[in-house]
Amino acid sequence: MTTTITGATGVNQITDDAITAAKLPAGSVLQVVYGSTTTEVSTTSTSTYVDTGITATITPSSTSSKILVIWSIQAYNSGYNGSHKTMLVKDSTQLRAFDFNMYASDQTVMAVSSYQHLDSPSTTSATTYKLQVKVNLGTLKCQYDDSNGDGVSTITLMEIAG
Repeated sequence: MTTTITGATGVNQITDDAITAAKLPAGSVLQVVYGSTTTEVSTTSTSTYVDTGITATITPSSTSSKILVIWSIQAYNSGYNGSHKTMLVKDSTQLRAFDFNMYASDQTVMAVSSYQHLDSPSTTSATTYKLQVKVNLGTLKCQYDDSNGDGVSTITLMEIAG
């Protein structure tokens, strides 16, 4: 039995030997950008956000694309039951703040805070996402290396076809 494949089945999208972002359906992952840092950042600021050094830049292929931002911050807080706020920044615009509470029975807490945010940048220009933090109590250290090699924070940007 012969099988006939026609353009009606979607195969015409790849006959030119090029699968481009424009040919992929909405919801497809078009590109992934990853960033990480091990450089320790410390703050006692309760009012001003400070840069964590966690940053990545992506250039969307279409203005209808969405960017899924996923990050993980390794944090150490010297305050009993301390907490901090993380601010997601796109270029120079603050997008959204996230709270992270760290509970422990002693004076120091080490934890990893992970979040995600879906953004609609509506641009095809290079767009930089970064993370900032401020502490609610104590001293916050991001990418704190306690000699176990776990002082790393990451950010992943995924372009999703719109």
